[in-house]
Amino acid sequence: MQAKYQWEFRTTDSAVAPQLARELEIPLIIARVLTARGIQSSEQARVFLEPNVKRDLGDPLLFPGIADAVERIWSAVELKEPITIFGDFDVDGVCASVILKKTLDALGAESNVFLPLRESEGYGLTLSAVERCLEGDSVQPKLIITVDCGIGALNEVALLRARGIDVVITDHHECGDQLPDAVAVVNPHCGASPGAEYLCGAGVAYKLAQALVGRARLSGRIIKKTLSGELLVPAGLATVADIVPLKGENRVLAAGAMKFWRRFAGVGLHALMNRGIEKVQNEPNSRTFGFVLGPRINAAGRMDSAMKAFELLMTEDKERARLLAIELEDLNGERKGVQQRILEMARVQCGLQDGCCDADAIVVGDMTKNATADEAGWHPGVAGIVASQLCDESGKPVAVIVFDEDGSGRGSTRAGRNYHALNALAECSEALSGFGGHARAAGFQLNPGMFERFKELFCAACARQSGDLRAGASLTVEEWLEPEHISCEVLGNIQKLAPFGHENNEPRWALRAVEVVQRRVIGRNKDHMQFSVRLDEQKTVRAVWFKCGDLSQCVAPGDRVDLVFEMEPNDYHGKTEIELRILDMRTAEV
Repeated sequence: MQAKYQWEFRTTDSAVAPQLARELEIPLIIARVLTARGIQSSEQARVFLEPNVKRDLGDPLLFPGIADAVERIWSAVELKEPITIFGDFDVDGVCASVILKKTLDALGAESNVFLPLRESEGYGLTLSAVERCLEGDSVQPKLIITVDCGIGALNEVALLRARGIDVVITDHHECGDQLPDAVAVVNPHCGASPGAEYLCGAGVAYKLAQALVGRARLSGRIIKKTLSGELLVPAGLATVADIVPLKGENRVLAAGAMKFWRRFAGVGLHALMNRGIEKVQNEPNSRTFGFVLGPRINAAGRMDSAMKAFELLMTEDKERARLLAIELEDLNGERKGVQQRILEMARVQCGLQDGCCDADAIVVGDMTKNATADEAGWHPGVAGIVASQLCDESGKPVAVIVFDEDGSGRGSTRAGRNYHALNALAECSEALSGFGGHARAAGFQLNPGMFERFKELFCAACARQSGDLRAGASLTVEEWLEPEHISCEVLGNIQKLAPFGHENNEPRWALRAVEVVQRRVIGRNKDHMQFSVRLDEQKTVRAVWFKCGDLSQCVAPGDRVDLVFEMEPNDYHGKTEIELRILDMRTAEV
């Protein structure tokens, strides 16, 4: 049996790790994990292991653009000018909108929230979304505050200013050569201090909310309730779900959200978690944020309207929260079905289905242009997820395009290590009418009739970014373990490294030549495998390999295999046992 991925083992500072292990009284293998994450002293390690909101978040007024934004927003609050919060339709935009709306409500401002429709209006401050935003209000806003969008909306901001509407941009996407002519631009890419440079849209909104609350207190305004925990939960949730690096202030926000979850999550998020987890836990972890709550909040904007998710996070009515949670659960189920259908079509189109995809990058498009999204056509709400899955499977950059009736298209790109999606799109500008995003994930608008030209340009751009594109996908592994390392003591120390997420992945380990004792296929669709593996003569542990039920005939009891896995607790009848979450497997050389 061959491994699905290349296994790349980390290199660590062999001199620093033993010193950290002694000073912190932790196992050496955990100290090596810390050094691999750039930690070189016990003081750095303590800050990492014990993140603190009051101590570790920087002064919000030092964040680029916030001082100017606070001045304009505070003026609107004082003058009772109508304010519109213009957000994005994903979990980051929804959470950012919640943060700012709750803050402005507490300050006594007159504000409302507008979230665009993904399918008909597209991402961000588009002309069609702006027109609906202004048409839908009986009172025109004097100020629009964007959250998680707007950094590339030069024409749209100019149009709003011409209509006498001021704009404050808060965003975290990469800036172009020119910034919008807004009253203020609040974006970490404009010079945020170390630790704050990776904030997501909700993290930026949280900094702005901090600054507004501080301004209110300086002005002697009484805020009736404590906002810090109530705003921290959506900020931390979005930080994990939007897959920004979990380091610096992001790690603080995520850890704080989990710490204060029980008290401040609100009835909506509690109801949603009850729908997503059969056995409800007291506090969530990164997996709950990223794979249970995040997809269900995103499903509203992908399949319907993100306002349903916004309402869920805002409501204080338990029955309304329960009904909205059911609706989001149903939308998420619909999303899964559409996503799987399109993924299968895309895999056939690019050759992955037959194992013959030799291109430098994968570019696929909806070739059923005349079909509806409910029939054979592709749905723009799942294009990004399909691109992500294809990227993970192939190790190549991916672009997934959904065509409009006029032959133009909306695309989503995903790129792994050694690639920069936004830079690749910049080299395709002759085929595009616009693009924006991040190094790992970006979106674009394709000009009519330019699919083949874009494919040619995108593949060539990705080829120039990496010299060895056919190496395939890889797994980063900490190190080989011995059977004695599979212990509750080591597991407890691993959990101290949480919260886990992008750039602070849960440690992955490897074991050599373990024996498969039992193996069975599990799951509703028989798509997972459960094992018992014997580590040595005294120790046998349970292991699960998700989404690999189709490989069940490749491994049998008695086989010796090498494993890459994550170590997790499995609570059963009040007793905690160790379980291995298998990520890859290969026949051992014995």
